[in-house]
Amino acid sequence: MDESGSDDLLALVLERVGSQVSFIRCAAVCRRWRRAIADAGFLRRFRSLHAPAVAGDYHNVSLLASFMLGGEAGTSGPVFVPSSPSTVGTRHCSLDFLPNGAGSWDVRDSRGSLLLMIRRGFGPVFPDMVVCEPLTRRFVVIPPPPDFDDDTYFSESFLVDGYTDKAGGRISMSNFRVRFMLRSDGRTHTAMFTAAGDSSLLWSEKIIDHSAPNLEFSRLLGHAGGSWYFYVQGRTLIVLDGSTGDFSSSVLPPLEDWDLHAWSNNFFVTNGRDGMPRIITVIDDTMKVLAKLDGCEWALEKSILLSVAAQGLPGYQPLFFNFPQNVLTRGEGFVVLSPQYGGPWRFSIDIETMEVAPAADMGLMMFRCELPWPPALHACLD
Repeated sequence: MDESGSDDLLALVLERVGSQVSFIRCAAVCRRWRRAIADAGFLRRFRSLHAPAVAGDYHNVSLLASFMLGGEAGTSGPVFVPSSPSTVGTRHCSLDFLPNGAGSWDVRDSRGSLLLMIRRGFGPVFPDMVVCEPLTRRFVVIPPPPDFDDDTYFSESFLVDGYTDKAGGRISMSNFRVRFMLRSDGRTHTAMFTAAGDSSLLWSEKIIDHSAPNLEFSRLLGHAGGSWYFYVQGRTLIVLDGSTGDFSSSVLPPLEDWDLHAWSNNFFVTNGRDGMPRIITVIDDTMKVLAKLDGCEWALEKSILLSVAAQGLPGYQPLFFNFPQNVLTRGEGFVVLSPQYGGPWRFSIDIETMEVAPAADMGLMMFRCELPWPPALHACLD
């Protein structure tokens, strides 16, 4: 067999390595393996065959919860919880490299290996904001739009995928985008900030590029699948496509008095484990999961009576369910509940299987962080 045929066989073997962590270790075996793995075509094929490797989750939490989750005593910045000890160590994902230290910032959004951070205590003006990659300890400061003035107000901001690179990466420090929602003249508008290379940063040529429905009295329910969901009185769900900036709307089925629960943390949108959006409601003793069945209208997918489902858990007491249940944490495919907000007895529910398990308080939101792609590999020359 000639050398090219042997290299093809090697690539086929390496494509079947089960995890990104093991894959990176393979690159350290010898120069030939490293050269094969550093090839952009190989990286693109590997990415198409394997799900991204999750480093762990960041939590915006209180001082007490920070200490309980493993943060240092006296720190109040976001806490990182690794997906497994073998994937990445907590110290490698510290945010202490940010301006004025981690304690000055909260995580606003996450996408791929990047975090969108916002400085605590901001008002309606454009806040201090950075996009960072914890594992490489890099960050970029996001400046306000050129036309931002005293009559324009910051509303929301979200990370958006860039354009897929040769190695199959969809978002990185050189191609990320940030979608902003701004308010001026009583209207909501969107603007896009783009990282256009390693040294170029720019706002889209047309700063206010899409007019939106009036969302002044809306509530952000969450995001899933690259879109963001808002509730408006009258069972109306408005969806912002993060990539295009386009808005669409739909009407929720009359399963609940949606207006009554519009401002509750127990009514939100999150990703299912299949990557598709789910609407979750927890009202009294019942949790309901809604899905877009057949990709069209929202409909009830699952329902569970919490007091019955939790009966077998350690510490269960029937009187816990004499109180309204509160959502403490929501993440991809699960929620954490407690009979009283911040109470001592907590349990999680898998929204796909509806299985319950004991749980800890991890803050209201979890922000998933993946290992960077493509990995920092350089081919070795003979």
